[in-house]
Amino acid sequence: MFNKTSSYFFQKYGDTYTLLPEETHSYIKETLEIDNKTVNSVFYNEDDIYIHVEKGIVMLCVSKENKVDTFEQFVIHHTIRLKKHTYFNFFAISSSATLIISYRDHGNVTTKKIDGHSINCERILPKISVKEILVYYYQVKNTNYVFTGESHDYWELTFIDSGHLTTEVEGQIFELNQYDCLLYSPGQYHSQKTDSENACSYLTVIFEMSEYPENLLNNQVFHVSRSIVNTLQEFINATEKEGPFFSDLSICYLNEVIVKLLQSQTTKLVKVANTPMQQKIEDEFLNEIILYINDNIYSPLTIEQLCHEFSTSRSSLQQLFNKNLNIPPKQYISQLKLKKAKYLIKENKYTISEISEKLGFTSIHYFSRKFRQEFNLAPSDYAKTIYK
Repeated sequence: MFNKTSSYFFQKYGDTYTLLPEETHSYIKETLEIDNKTVNSVFYNEDDIYIHVEKGIVMLCVSKENKVDTFEQFVIHHTIRLKKHTYFNFFAISSSATLIISYRDHGNVTTKKIDGHSINCERILPKISVKEILVYYYQVKNTNYVFTGESHDYWELTFIDSGHLTTEVEGQIFELNQYDCLLYSPGQYHSQKTDSENACSYLTVIFEMSEYPENLLNNQVFHVSRSIVNTLQEFINATEKEGPFFSDLSICYLNEVIVKLLQSQTTKLVKVANTPMQQKIEDEFLNEIILYINDNIYSPLTIEQLCHEFSTSRSSLQQLFNKNLNIPPKQYISQLKLKKAKYLIKENKYTISEISEKLGFTSIHYFSRKFRQEFNLAPSDYAKTIYK
């Protein structure tokens, strides 16, 4: 999450104004055009200066020391006053930007080399991008089905809904079972077949990608998580609907599936339910527990209380939450209470101490520690960011 210069955290460096103060009308003004994404040197001001973004979106890199690891970054919001004796420079977050810098006298701003490595702009850019979905279809193949093979210039995703499928990709054999997924990259020759005992139902999607990490996606079987199964279902739902933007939605869901497949290589997979009926039962049971937690959020909820209320064991409850929400129940309750605390702080009806007591924390010190761990700032500091 980006910080803005209007946030509480920027106050040690300066202030934010809607308009330039009247005193600055006699200041020297310089226009600075920027398009850089890397900073190797910094400015240093001997006196307060004012900075206004005329065009574009600008990230300010700022520190009280000329050391690369001490610089903080803030998106410039409105007009800012930068306190004297500060090291600073700018990135253009947009393709380019225009700044107006106002200062009292010549020589007040000098340029210095950064002590350490350069500072780079952390850009948010897609690593993969589905350009077009060419075809998609759901197939049911009986036993002893044989597809002799083909190659084409597109990506092809195969997801096994039920049964078993054997596929050969450029001489390498892969065995696919329920909830397995495999991608063929452009130009890969592949064939498919079922055996004499198992039929197979599977989804095929053929598509184009403009950017893709080919070596991370092809020649491997992904056993997908419940989250990916749900996204594939959303993809199917979107493709079956008519109306504006459902094609865009389909591409978004396919992008999400591919990103999650890539993420699954570095995260522990959660096993999906064996049958849709089993999953339906689990969903309903989990929903009842979550509703109970929401209804009793102001009570000091315990795992023992939940187990007693829903006649389940501690291990079963742990497994239910870890499998479906990827989080232990105790942590889920804690996060929900802390999110509620943020809402109550925003309401500005109660003191921090009253909120701590209201949400069932054992002490305000414990509440403050948990809040800081979750949101990286104390409740009182969060309140300052809201009421400033």
